Amino acid sequence: MICESALTPESRRPSVFEVLRGSEGKQFDRPSGAERLLTPHFGTLCVSALFSALGFSSVIPTVARFVATDLEGGDLEIGLALGVFSISAVLARPWIGRIGDRRGRRLLIAGGSSITALVLAAHALADSYLALLIARFIMGAVQGAFFVGTVTLTTDLAPAERRGEAASYFSVAIYGGMAFGPWLGELAVARWGFDGGFLLGGLCMGVAAIVGCWLPDFVSSEARQSEDPATAMKRKLLYRSAIWPGVVMALGIMIFPALHGFMPKIMDERSLGDAGPIYALYGLLVLILRLLCSRLPDALGTAKTATLALVGSSIGMLIMGSFVSRSGMFIGAAVLAIGGSLLYPALMVAAVDGVPENERAQAMSTFTMFFELSGGIGGPLLGVVAWLSGSTVAAFYGAAALAAFGLPVLFSWKSRHPAIT
Repeated sequence: MICESALTPESRRPSVFEVLRGSEGKQFDRPSGAERLLTPHFGTLCVSALFSALGFSSVIPTVARFVATDLEGGDLEIGLALGVFSISAVLARPWIGRIGDRRGRRLLIAGGSSITALVLAAHALADSYLALLIARFIMGAVQGAFFVGTVTLTTDLAPAERRGEAASYFSVAIYGGMAFGPWLGELAVARWGFDGGFLLGGLCMGVAAIVGCWLPDFVSSEARQSEDPATAMKRKLLYRSAIWPGVVMALGIMIFPALHGFMPKIMDERSLGDAGPIYALYGLLVLILRLLCSRLPDALGTAKTATLALVGSSIGMLIMGSFVSRSGMFIGAAVLAIGGSLLYPALMVAAVDGVPENERAQAMSTFTMFFELSGGIGGPLLGVVAWLSGSTVAAFYGAAALAAFGLPVLFSWKSRHPAIT
C-alpha cells in the first residue's frame, strides 16, 4: 500500500511484462547491503518453516487412517479429528500475537514448534478417540504460535518495498513442506505403522525448533517496555488493519475444500482416474509462479494482484465444475494456480503495511486467523451447497462464487482506504 501522492513519474510502477522479464527499472533493482532480502537469517527462517510444514502435513493422512482403522471411526469422526485443530488455533491467535510482540518472535517459533513436536509425538500414545481429540486441540494452539512467529519475522527481515517478494519466497518453503509431507507420512506409516508416522512428524517439528533457535527476536527492549500492562489489557483481540485483507484471503482460499475434498469424490464417481497427478500439476505450478512472479505483489500493488488472484481462482473452479472430465480438471487446476500463487503474498503485505514493529505479531495473528476460519467454514458451507443441489459438482460453483465475492469485498476495502494501490 503506497499513497498515490508519493508516486512520481520517475517512481512509477512497472508493467507486468517489465517485472517478469526483469527490466523494470532502478527502483526495483536488487538492493545491496542492508537492503538485501536473502540474508542468512531469512534462509534459516525458510529452513525452519520447511521442516515445520513437513511435520504438520505428514500426520494429516495418518490421523485420518488411524481414526478409521484403529479407532473404528467414520467420516464424522475423521472430520472432527482434523477440524478441531482449527478451533483452538483461532481461539489462541489474539494471545499469541501479544506474546510475539512483547517477548519476541523467536519464542513463538522455537517455543511453539518445541511444544508442537512433543504433542505430535504424543499422538502415538492416544489409545482412545477422546485422547486423540485432546492432542489435536492442543496442537492447534501451539502450532499457531510457530506460524504467527514465522510470518511476522518474514515481514521484519524484509525491506519494506520487498515484503511481497519475501512472502512469496517464504511461502515456497511452507508450500513445499505441505506438498511432500503427506507423502513422507504415508511412507513412515507403511514402514513403521501409525506410531512411526506420528513420531516422524514430531521429529520434523523438533528440527524446526532447533533451527529456529538461531533466529532473532526482532523486538527491542524499548518495544517490550513501551506498553504498560493496563494498556495491553485494553487492546482489542483483533488487529483492525488486518481484518479486511484477512476476509478477502478467506474468501479466496475457500476453493481448497472443493479442490481437496470434493474433486477426488467426483473423480471416483465418474471413473476419471487418480487425482494425484492433478494435485502435482497444481502444486508444481504454484511453486514456479511464486518464484517467477515473486516481485509482482510489490510491483503491481495489493489491489491489482489480489484481483488477478481472485479472478484466477473463480475461473479455475468454474472450469472444473463445467467440464467434468480429466482434461477439464487439469485445465482448471492450472488456472487455479494463478490464485494460489498470488493471493497470500499480496494480502500479507497489506496486512502489515504501516504497522509498528511492536504490533506486527498482533496484526499477523489476526491475518493468519482467517486461514483457520476459511478451512473451518468453507468445507461445511460447500458441503451444504452440494447437499441442497443434489450434486457434488455444485461445490465447485459454490467455491467459484465465494472467490468472486472476494472482488466486491476487495473493492469496498479499497474505496474505504484510498491509499491501497
